[in-house]
Amino acid sequence: MMSTSPAVLAWAWLLAQFPGPPPLPHPELPPPDEVPLPPPWWIYWAAGLLLVLLVALVVWLLLRPKTLPPTPLRQPWSSAVRALNDLRGRLENVPPQDMSHRVSQILRRYLQERYSVPAPARTTREIFDGSTPERLPGVPVPRAQGLWRERFEPVARLCDAISFMPAPRTTEESATLIDQALARLQEEKP
Repeated sequence: MMSTSPAVLAWAWLLAQFPGPPPLPHPELPPPDEVPLPPPWWIYWAAGLLLVLLVALVVWLLLRPKTLPPTPLRQPWSSAVRALNDLRGRLENVPPQDMSHRVSQILRRYLQERYSVPAPARTTREIFDGSTPERLPGVPVPRAQGLWRERFEPVARLCDAISFMPAPRTTEESATLIDQALARLQEEKP
């Protein structure tokens, strides 16, 4: 048998002392009329509309364009070093006559990505002297003075030297050319 606490018994006794709600003030009034419920068909329409909205939401979630993760920023220096090392690994497959052109293109792409100059299309003199009147849209006008030129010019001159020097005739000369380019990039290391 369950025992009840004295507090519960005290509340029960106190509530039993009240007679209940008072009678209505006008007992002669008739009870209010019942309010008719809406017809049951509206429930089916509301459920159908809710189901259509739910299906539309699921379809939209499945077919919406996926957001791509942001692309990592290119690291021009590491890309150039990786490309030169890859080129060194293919020394036997690349003819020595093509080696100077490939090394020059790797270095010029590095200069374009790092310094935002149109290095692949111009010589160092054209870039610094501004002798070409037309500029590419979105490419800043190169600064001809200061630290920027000091850092850019040695690599650009190496590109010019590689582009205009006699093509390597042996695999050893090609390897030396890649070593020169890597040494110049090591001086540029950020």
